[in-house]
Amino acid sequence: MDDMITYGVASLTAPETVPEELRPTGPLSTDPQTYLIYLSAMSGKASESARKVLSPPAQASPATTNTAKINTVSTNAANINYDCARDEPYEYMTKDFYCWANVDGFVIFYNVVGGVPPTPAEPSGRPTVIQNMVDAVSIAAKTYRAMGYTITSNPAAPHGIFVGIDKILKWKVDVPFVMPIGYNFQPTIVIPSDSEEFDSEGYDYHARHELFHVFQYSYWPAGRVGVDLIWDFVVSDKFGSMNWWMEATAEWATHMTYVKYPAHVPDPTQKIRYAREIGAFLSKPMDALNAWGGWGKSRQYGAFLLPLYLTEQIGPDFVRRTWEHIRSAESAPIAAIKASLNGRDLNMLLHTFAIANYRLAPPQPLMEAMGYKDPDVDMWRSILADEDATDEDVLGGARPARARVEAFVGYNDVLGGPVQPGGSFYIDMAAEKGAAPATLTVKGFTTMPGQPVPGITWSVLVWSRAGEGSSALPEYPQAHNRWGHTQKEVKIEDFRYPMMATLIVTRHDLNVSSAAAMNDYRSAYWSATNYVPVQKRTCDLRKPSIGPLEFNAAPADAFNDYAHTTANGGTGGDSTYSMRMPDGRTLWLFSDTFLGPLNSNGTRPTSAKLVNNSFVIQDGTKLTTVHGGTAEEPKALLPPPDSTHWYWSGDGFIVGNTLQVAFHKYRREGTGPMPFAFDENVVATFSLGDLTKPTNITKMPSGAGVAWGSAILPASRSGDGYTYIYGVSDAPINKQMRVARVKGNDLRVGRWQYLTPWGWTEVEDHAADTLAGIANEYSVTPWKGQFLLLSQDSTEAFSGQINAFTSCDPFDGFTNKTSVYRMPEPGPLGSYLDPDIISYNPHVHYEQSTEGSLLISYNVNSMDNRVQPDADHYRDPGIYRPRFFRATIF
Repeated sequence: MDDMITYGVASLTAPETVPEELRPTGPLSTDPQTYLIYLSAMSGKASESARKVLSPPAQASPATTNTAKINTVSTNAANINYDCARDEPYEYMTKDFYCWANVDGFVIFYNVVGGVPPTPAEPSGRPTVIQNMVDAVSIAAKTYRAMGYTITSNPAAPHGIFVGIDKILKWKVDVPFVMPIGYNFQPTIVIPSDSEEFDSEGYDYHARHELFHVFQYSYWPAGRVGVDLIWDFVVSDKFGSMNWWMEATAEWATHMTYVKYPAHVPDPTQKIRYAREIGAFLSKPMDALNAWGGWGKSRQYGAFLLPLYLTEQIGPDFVRRTWEHIRSAESAPIAAIKASLNGRDLNMLLHTFAIANYRLAPPQPLMEAMGYKDPDVDMWRSILADEDATDEDVLGGARPARARVEAFVGYNDVLGGPVQPGGSFYIDMAAEKGAAPATLTVKGFTTMPGQPVPGITWSVLVWSRAGEGSSALPEYPQAHNRWGHTQKEVKIEDFRYPMMATLIVTRHDLNVSSAAAMNDYRSAYWSATNYVPVQKRTCDLRKPSIGPLEFNAAPADAFNDYAHTTANGGTGGDSTYSMRMPDGRTLWLFSDTFLGPLNSNGTRPTSAKLVNNSFVIQDGTKLTTVHGGTAEEPKALLPPPDSTHWYWSGDGFIVGNTLQVAFHKYRREGTGPMPFAFDENVVATFSLGDLTKPTNITKMPSGAGVAWGSAILPASRSGDGYTYIYGVSDAPINKQMRVARVKGNDLRVGRWQYLTPWGWTEVEDHAADTLAGIANEYSVTPWKGQFLLLSQDSTEAFSGQINAFTSCDPFDGFTNKTSVYRMPEPGPLGSYLDPDIISYNPHVHYEQSTEGSLLISYNVNSMDNRVQPDADHYRDPGIYRPRFFRATIF
């Protein structure tokens, strides 16, 4: 052992004198401060001559020579020699000390000459910084002893505190630390003097913190410290597994000295230093409870929250009992914590600890057992507010770092993340302002395939944002807690603004080894759904019966006559939506529209203009076409934004003197008879006083690739105050319906909600397919206390079949499929005997129908897109014109 100490010191001061095979390698040589602590701890087994540099014997101990005098606080220059004897220096770590102060079994060595530590401007008695340290040591020693902590106390052999040691051998010292064996062969505090922290009052906090380490070494013998240190470097992490608890409890104990003796605080900034690393702890809450960042690193200091919380929950002796168990059972702190719980459930305590960290709030009526009682809570929160990793969020205050933040009203998602033993993660879910009340359901949990299931406790906290609570739901930080680990599911009804819900997950399968715990990441996942509940209606639902049909019904003749006589109006088009204007006229909406005139023989000239969308106003049998541009140079009402895009019309509705129309922007893509693809949705608003141009164009939801507005059921007809917007999940065949809704009658400003199997969501991508076999355009119409959906059958390509369905709701449940009519025109066997002819997009025209008679239109077109006199659209303009029939229904 003598050789180890001798060569160990030499390896730091003069490594060339040490035999190569005895020189330390790796961390032993790159971390000399830790290595010196190791040598100090192991020096207890060496001879006095071998250990004298690290653990010298007392030389004329001032504790026995000047006790009476040095216990007197000097206040004038004449008494300075009571503390200082410049002709009898004491040497420690190759440094001479000329002054000392004795207090409560500790002797503080320092110097005045040279300003280390700093002295008053005009020295008078003991320097202020030393007097502060004397007071701090006295307060801390009394506090720790009063709490039941013991150390050896021999007036003839006090513990040493050395102030102003900036180098040990040739190595710089920049932070205070405790040598396990030092002055008088006892734990010894070493404090440097060149840090900005050490101003005239800066030794107050450090004296209290390091003094608790001295007490801790009574429970963790020096020999074990040395063994654990060498194991930490070689094969294990025994020192780190102990040191995190040393630093956490030392910060806690320091805080207790300020709580017990609040009157003596020479500098308020020193009082709060114990909490300075709270952000380092809460910025990575998913890390292991006993994670150790390395000697002097931040996290273990911020972990003071754990002993503080457990002391509040279990009793004032909790921390001391852990150290007593460490000594008696030679255990690691995690085992000592488990043995010191007084029968309390550690799993639940760790989870409520996570909850307390998230709220950082004083006791509350709703959750008394899960909040901190400490008077410094507000101060902790102010420190957290400056921590980037725990930034403020929608809660209105700084929090532990969240794994994720969900800030929208509706979702069906998987939430989760990796967590180490004893760690926690947090996921915020917020109800948005203006959103409809929803039902939030959180279900858990699963792990990655093949991954062992960790011990998990989880719950969901429900609260309101700061300043926006109510008597029914108190504002943050008061909270309702819903336990999930026992229920497997947490359901929160009526989830609405300003409510918050936070998933808090704690892993409680601990590992006594810090290194092993820090390498044990496992991920756990929860499903979270947040949807506005579907309110189903009741009705006398029945299958419709279709009676006699009236073909070529009005206004078919009016459109045909107009096409043959107009000079510049519409001669053909598709879509064919309609609505009643306030003055009784009918407004028709068309997509692609050919404009006149026709040739005298009824054919269409190849020079005929084509616009992508237009309106036709019907007044009796008189028709007027509305388009953009001029008669000579007509343009679409919504002209193409460029040469590769254009707008086709969807459905619309009128409210007062305002018209809103859904338009679908398409782009050129591919080849063949239908070389286009959907791009995005917009809603155009028009004044009925001037339909030639929109007053506003607003983008509508388009992320799901759905052309919303295939049909629209206005709020005036829906019966629940919502406007329903219907779209289609497009496909070559078997297209499927999707449904959205907006409260009120303005598609631009209303919050869009989308139907899913779980309810209504505001996430467009979660909209679900519902009724299959519908067409790109269809109708939903109130009929006899229920709703009737009319659509072409898309279960087969270019089908001529028109079907009707009924439901009590305007959004789902359509059943009672009923055949209405088979369009005769399409296909080689159709009435044109032309394979290019197609028919599509049947609509019910509500305001021209009754409960017993429906006016229905559909479109006919040709895929012969040539611009030639013999092409279908030019040789027979009547092909591309809406058909109208009336169906008797009962």
